[in-house]
Amino acid sequence: MSLLFETIKVANNTLLNLDYHNARISQARRKLFGADDNWDLQTLIQLPELNSNLVYKCRLIYDEYLQSLEFQPYNMRILHTLKLVESPEIDYGLKYLDRSALDLIKQDNSNFDDIIIVQSNRLTDCSFANIVFYDGEKWLTPGSPLLKGIKRQKYIDHQMIFEQDIVVSDLKFFTKARIINAMIDLEESQDILMDNIF
Repeated sequence: MSLLFETIKVANNTLLNLDYHNARISQARRKLFGADDNWDLQTLIQLPELNSNLVYKCRLIYDEYLQSLEFQPYNMRILHTLKLVESPEIDYGLKYLDRSALDLIKQDNSNFDDIIIVQSNRLTDCSFANIVFYDGEKWLTPGSPLLKGIKRQKYIDHQMIFEQDIVVSDLKFFTKARIINAMIDLEESQDILMDNIF
């Protein structure tokens, strides 16, 4: 069976965004394993002794059942350069532990900080995060992501970002980009200059 994983942000000894993580895990377990029970991560995860001054990454590996849990201090990755890579074969609709296809593309473009996967001329995601673009008034995120991240969904629900199909030729209309994922909030994400997207 395929293993999946979930990355949960822990700040001030609190697991964040659990409603979104619970929903994604329940959906994946239902789709892959036919599981009809819904996990409650607040009950399932027992926090160890953590330094309340640090942010931690909780990595949960699972299939139909919980396989492992680990906690490690988190340091945000800062991206300066992104490479557009046409890769129609990549399919990452669920958060699989096996990321070898993505890792290979990233390795082939290792002179850039990360990649943006392009499919049928549409932008999708970076290798480990959703991407958002600023048009001078609002933040837009590609309407066909590889993975519908939990932070992406939360920001859409709160109308902080908006979905839109974005093709390569649209990049000239944006002033900057940022990445978001379960660990990186929009407000703390660093600006990526459009001139640094190749």
